[in-house]
Amino acid sequence: MGIKSLAARFCLSRASSKLNLNPLSLPLSLKGKSLLVLLPAVQADLTVVKQFLPKITELFGENNVYLLAHPSIDVRSIFPSKGIRIISPSRSSVNWCLLPSQSFLEKLKKWDFDYIFDTNLEENSFAAMILLNFPRAVRFGSNGRMGLPYLNLEVKTKYLRDSRLIYRSILEVLTNISQPQGAVTS
Repeated sequence: MGIKSLAARFCLSRASSKLNLNPLSLPLSLKGKSLLVLLPAVQADLTVVKQFLPKITELFGENNVYLLAHPSIDVRSIFPSKGIRIISPSRSSVNWCLLPSQSFLEKLKKWDFDYIFDTNLEENSFAAMILLNFPRAVRFGSNGRMGLPYLNLEVKTKYLRDSRLIYRSILEVLTNISQPQGAVTS
């Protein structure tokens, strides 16, 4: 483990100790709420996430979805820009230990996201620091368990790392817990 990894872990630990957590109440209200999707840092997983964009925009509305790319990956050729806002941080948006810079975090906080979907299946310090800086947002996904309110919707399949099944299961559970009580989904 290098000095950058140790520094990132220390920064994350310090940031998580400052969290003031809010309780989570169900059912969730998704329509008209803003969603930040933390895109994976692995190129192969990006194309899998792209397949689920129609379901995500159906749940939240096309104008309420923001995609945040990892600073080392250019996603503009993979994701369509129509209707969905893509946030591509530059190299200057990352500090020396590969965490988001304070100025970049301040820019993100201006949007005040209601929900954050962490699509990273591998550990990602960049995404974890962003999760820690939105304590009021309901965070869901499978990896960035950085405090509550966090819906740990990771689904174990017999294929363990089948990302399509994991993402599909997460979105199905989210759809079900966002329905008004007594409503039946088809």
